[in-house]
Amino acid sequence: MVDGISGRPAGLNGASVLLDPAAAKAAGAAKTATAEAAPTPARAELSALASAARDAAAAPVDNARVAELRAAIASGSYTVDPEQIARKMVDLDLGWASQ
Repeated sequence: MVDGISGRPAGLNGASVLLDPAAAKAAGAAKTATAEAAPTPARAELSALASAARDAAAAPVDNARVAELRAAIASGSYTVDPEQIARKMVDLDLGWASQ
């Protein structure tokens, strides 16, 4: 940890620390090479999520249909068919939905 005021490592009470610039650079390069060589599962998962978000953002939207649904919901005339929803959920789960 580095003291924010003096820039020295914390806990040294003003003592000077000499660092070998070449050794520090080599250590940093080694850490970078290791991090880039082995992607973490979290990084891979984030990459997959980013791809899914990009795909979702590019999905076509029927603005007229959206306006129609919003108006029906606002007026209270929108009805939900639970059987149709359940049927679609099962179809999606079993992979029967047409793409």
